[in-house]
Amino acid sequence: MQEPKFHLQPILLRGTIANLQRSRRTHDFVLTQFQQNAVGVTAVGTAAMGFGAAGIGLVNMASNADEEADWVEFRLDGMQMQGWLWLLPMRNGDVVEVVAEKVGESRYVVYSIKREGDDIVSVYPHATAGRRQHYRSMAKTLLWAFVFVNAIGVFAMHKPGDFGAKFLSFAAFMGVAMAAALVVFATIFYRVTQKMMGFVRLAEAIFRTYGWPDVENINLRKTSRAHRGTNTLANYGRYYFRYK
Repeated sequence: MQEPKFHLQPILLRGTIANLQRSRRTHDFVLTQFQQNAVGVTAVGTAAMGFGAAGIGLVNMASNADEEADWVEFRLDGMQMQGWLWLLPMRNGDVVEVVAEKVGESRYVVYSIKREGDDIVSVYPHATAGRRQHYRSMAKTLLWAFVFVNAIGVFAMHKPGDFGAKFLSFAAFMGVAMAAALVVFATIFYRVTQKMMGFVRLAEAIFRTYGWPDVENINLRKTSRAHRGTNTLANYGRYYFRYK
């Protein structure tokens, strides 16, 4: 499968949020391409699959689905900003750093916002991890899914008395079945991993623009857990993050 291609040249802007308009909308985020319309709005560029919990998106990987995200518009020291963010906890008057791409005279597409003071980060949906963290996460998901499905198969096929004289033939059969299942699972997860690479590339571009080191090993979910502090809100670490 050919990896999705996109051309992104983000820059880092600093300023104060003003005239913020935020609306929670559903949108079909498609990974296969990144494009902008006439007013510089990035409307496509991601896949409709979660990146965190093991197994999420596996059964729906071949199709896209609407999901919720924040459509935001605001001014940053006179510059017009707009774009999709998974969830924006910032407010008017917040001093922020913005990763954005210029698409017109004083007009920018926003990919991420980081608030000064508490290092809270909002990002484009699913752009949360570099490639090494992405590969680790997908490999772990593959392993757990494989073990789970095959454990169900063993219990379903086992009958009382099988583990007597028929033990060796049963074990051989299950070995072949598990090997075949591993090939199938590996193929599926390879396709999922490749499909998610658009998110990974965007995430690394965001991290690099902020000046963060070792972007391939960054996982915003993990850094958010490590720096949770007193934040117990359900959306923290899931739809918005912290990086220090």
